[in-house]
Parts: sequence; structure tokens; C-alpha cells
Amino acid sequence: MDRIVQIFKALGDETRLKILIILSRRRICAKGIAKHLDISEPAVSQHIKVLKEAGIIAGEKIGYYVQYDLQEPILSEIIRFVEQINHDHSLGSCKLGVHIPGDCMAACKANKNKCCQKNK
Repeated sequence: MDRIVQIFKALGDETRLKILIILSRRRICAKGIAKHLDISEPAVSQHIKVLKEAGIIAGEKIGYYVQYDLQEPILSEIIRFVEQINHDHSLGSCKLGVHIPGDCMAACKANKNKCCQKNK
């Protein structure tokens, strides 16, 4: 679960999402990313550091530059996680670390079901 949280935190920034969109189209160096986004290279470097630590991107040194590329297995892992949340209503404390009570009346001290209506 910690890995998923780290990935979502890394994705929780507009500039980093823009970097991912650029990398989805081509391999590119930090200087190229900075030019495309019209931000400084040090700013791009900080965003790249976060994305690399989360495992979302990786760099390969080619000549004088490091070119970055998406790590598709990590993105696939996030897609599976989101699909699991959307489709698997049996997610419980064993998978997400969150206890979801089956009966709102038992969990709600005010005994008012309006706060706990089921989505589906």
C-alpha cells in the first residue's frame, strides 16, 4: 500500500502530470522537458526526482544527456489498482488496510442510514 500511496503522491502535481504526457509521446531529456513546459531545468529536475523515486519514470544516459521514459509496468499497476477499487466490492482490510463495515447501522451510532448509503 505504501508504494501505491507514493505513486499517487507523485502523480498529484500538475507539472508532473504534464511531464508524463510528454514522456508518453517520446523519450526526452530534462532540458527538452523544460523547454516544452517553459519552466527552469532545476524545477524539472526536482519533478523528475519525485517521479523516479516513485518508479514512474527511468533515465538512460545517452551521450551528454539523460533521456527519460515511462515505466509502463508501474502505470499498469496503478491502472489495475483503480480498476480493482471500481469493480471489486470485496476489498477489505486485507488488501487496502481499510475496514469497510458491511452494515451501516452497526457502525453509525446515530442509527441514520443517510450517511452510509451504498454506491451501487
